[in-house]
Amino acid sequence: MRFHRGHRFGISRRALLRGLGLSPALYPFLPLLNASGQEMTRPKRLLLVYSPDGTPNSDLVHMPIDWKPQGTETSFTMHAIHAPLAPFQSRLVIPWGLKMSAKGAGEQHAFGIAGMWSGATLHDPQPGADFDGGNGHRTGWGGGPSIDQVVAAASGPNSPYQRTPTDPQQETPYRTLELGVQCANPNSVNRMIYKADSQPVHPETNPKNAFMRLFSRPLGDPTAAAKKKAEKAAILDLVKGDIARLRGRVSNEDYPKIDAHLEGIRVLEQRLDSTTPTGCTAAAMPPGVTSNNANYPSEIGSMIDIAAHALACDLTRVMSIQLSHGFSNVTHTWLGHTRGHHTMSHDLSADWRPELQAIDTWYSTQFLDLLKKLDAVNEGNGTLLDNTLVVWGRELGNTSHAMQPWPVVMFGGKTAGLRSGRFLSLNNEPSAKLLVSIGQMMGLAITSFGDINPSSGPLTQLA
Repeated sequence: MRFHRGHRFGISRRALLRGLGLSPALYPFLPLLNASGQEMTRPKRLLLVYSPDGTPNSDLVHMPIDWKPQGTETSFTMHAIHAPLAPFQSRLVIPWGLKMSAKGAGEQHAFGIAGMWSGATLHDPQPGADFDGGNGHRTGWGGGPSIDQVVAAASGPNSPYQRTPTDPQQETPYRTLELGVQCANPNSVNRMIYKADSQPVHPETNPKNAFMRLFSRPLGDPTAAAKKKAEKAAILDLVKGDIARLRGRVSNEDYPKIDAHLEGIRVLEQRLDSTTPTGCTAAAMPPGVTSNNANYPSEIGSMIDIAAHALACDLTRVMSIQLSHGFSNVTHTWLGHTRGHHTMSHDLSADWRPELQAIDTWYSTQFLDLLKKLDAVNEGNGTLLDNTLVVWGRELGNTSHAMQPWPVVMFGGKTAGLRSGRFLSLNNEPSAKLLVSIGQMMGLAITSFGDINPSSGPLTQLA
């Protein structure tokens, strides 16, 4: 096809490709060239994080600690258990007062962890799934998928993934990643992520194994990364030269379209220069330590580092991190404790609330490390934290097994539409609404999630 100066016509994408006579090998790069440049922005991500037990009290003898923030929606002071997160107060939302959409077999630890991200009922024992759900109560597996798995299975322009799970050309090596630290053997009290009804997903709990799976290659080979970058740059130079020559062969009316394609090339070049290889590096190799109580903090540190690097390198866009499990009996010796977490929460011989509060504050410091790592990655349209909706929750409201208020905090999520820097008083609203909101922010067209509070709608206050 020949283009003649002065001839008035609209130049379509198909005509442009034919006119340039480009090799089919270049076609995968051309969908990225567009006037709006929206494809150049980084994708949305979702990260769910769990830590064990609810807010502190000692069974029914001592009153729970009231962790409700003090102040107004946009001017508030966080309770001591969240105080380490103060540097990120403008980047978080505390939806205080939610009642967990969780019920079913077993006691609260069991149906709480099964329902916290699914809003689904924990089954009674079934053939092949018969577990101790606490105090001798028997349970099966959870009754529905968790929100992260539904998000990962979806696709579309407002979702983390634009391509379906069956597309042979996947956008990331892993559709989801599930990481954990000392999550114990598979049973209903120790699993929070579900692919579907009665289909738990078991997390990788060995930091070194997680590192080898994710970073042993090709990210660990700088020569291969440099070669890949050079190949992409050469292709971009070829496309840029052909499009520039085309500009002299079309009418003035088509100049803006040609310029838009050139601008798309420039954005691609900037992204290539800024992200490969310096924007995506392997996590630090975790030490080969024995998984035991004393090494719990270092294992958490390694998993947090791995998670942040995996998101920065676009190895996945949907992830979860599970720290311990229901009935967690980690003894926080580094805080001076001599008794296990769960044991203290039900020991009536003393008031253990100061120790339990110290545990919660310590978990906040671990979370602060995660937020710092995510916020340190500049993605052009914001930081990795801006582009990641992070939600931190637990399986109980408090240590005496109340399911309200559910201690949950949300972070980042700017590109998903989360208006941060706020404390919301949501007395007894079902947590299913939060799950619906998470789904909607990740591009799902849903108004309901789970079977406990059906058709709940979203938390409209979040948007």
